[in-house]
Amino acid sequence: MKKHLVFIIACMTVCLLPFLGMAVRPTTISTENKAMSPFPGLKSKDGSLNLNFFQEFETFFNEHFAFRNELVFADAKIQTCVFQVSNVDTVIYGTDGWLYYSSTLNDYLGRNRMTNRQIYNLAHNLSLVWNYVEDRGSDFVLVIPPNKNTLYGENMPYYDSHIVDHTHNVDLLAPKLLDLGVPYADLLGLFRNEDEVLYLKRDSHWNRKGAVMACNCIMDALGYTQANYEDTPVSRSKNMDGDLNRMLYTLYGEKEFNYDYAIEQAYTYTNGAGSVEDGWMETTGKGENGTLLMFRDSFGNTLIPLIANHFEKAWFTKEVPYGLETLMEQYHPNTVILEKVERNLSEYIHMPPIISGVTADVPNTIASMESDTTITMESLDYDFNYYKISGSVEEKLLEEETDIIVRIQGAYYNAYHIGSNQYEVYIKKDEITAYPVEIEVLTKTQNACNIVQTRKIEEGELLP
Repeated sequence: MKKHLVFIIACMTVCLLPFLGMAVRPTTISTENKAMSPFPGLKSKDGSLNLNFFQEFETFFNEHFAFRNELVFADAKIQTCVFQVSNVDTVIYGTDGWLYYSSTLNDYLGRNRMTNRQIYNLAHNLSLVWNYVEDRGSDFVLVIPPNKNTLYGENMPYYDSHIVDHTHNVDLLAPKLLDLGVPYADLLGLFRNEDEVLYLKRDSHWNRKGAVMACNCIMDALGYTQANYEDTPVSRSKNMDGDLNRMLYTLYGEKEFNYDYAIEQAYTYTNGAGSVEDGWMETTGKGENGTLLMFRDSFGNTLIPLIANHFEKAWFTKEVPYGLETLMEQYHPNTVILEKVERNLSEYIHMPPIISGVTADVPNTIASMESDTTITMESLDYDFNYYKISGSVEEKLLEEETDIIVRIQGAYYNAYHIGSNQYEVYIKKDEITAYPVEIEVLTKTQNACNIVQTRKIEEGELLP
């Protein structure tokens, strides 16, 4: 009987320890990229009873119970060491200690690869952005950091037999960008031609040596002068705690070696930014390349200290979708860089940069035809200073490289291609001065151009 009682007490103690331990050692540091939930109040902000108290308390407890990070680490070690799998959905556990981001798996396997039409749409949208930037006298370059397993997939676990296609979206995009003349820093070719591994084993990004090479590639693509880091003292230290490492092993994962460059920081933050993780950063430096506006993601964290050294003034933003026109009108940059990792390329055909429509060339002869093409006009959710003219075109009317053009009050604009057969054009609200607004949608394949739908929209028909 005593043995049973001891066993019961031991089990209850283990179960209650995370709760009771919150009194002396609650979990206060999250390993996830989000703020931890506060203790819920019994009343809502309006003074009424908080009916979600128990749901919010459950969330609070799950994030703060005692020894949470230690228990997550112990579970992760058991799963990876014994079963060779990750216990976290966002991380793939590879061979030889390699970790990969789960969101790159479809790209690696060639599953759900973009169609030829979608690849063209992606290149087309980027060409519109390039034309917009260059029409305003600024230089432009597109930067696409490759997924880690695009370059170093040999340590991916047990997936080789499931690969549908070894060709990646970025492989198909590059020649389309070349055809359309879009300035492009070819990081994929750069890293594939290097025998040395330039990404981190336990992080989703390149190491600092890879960042230096990427920066040089970007400056070369722009035709700008660049810093020479060949003679810069370089050391290696085991101090890198990778993002995937933290996701899987919380605060206790093994650190790995990274390069340390003794590069003089010739710039300062002028907006109070405290970290390269900040969503908006402004820098002032001594570079010889004028001013820069850079849209970037987490790969920009290691690029910012290098790129900021090359410009007199720079603005870096993580906002999505890109408020490109508004920021260009505010800062008038000499250079615009768009940097987005391979796995998120589809954002350019679902959330393209916000700019007024780019003027389109149309042939002198335009035919008309009936179709089920749709037209709507509404406020743009991301910026209420714009109207969005959008709709869909029958897929049978679209060849692989058919462009969609929208005529608004007599002016022709190239539309963004959204998905496979949709379109969007943005126009500032103050440019619509008379109603009804007459809108035509046209398709253009080489020199053949057809009006496929016409609609007049009264002011009262506009969607909010």
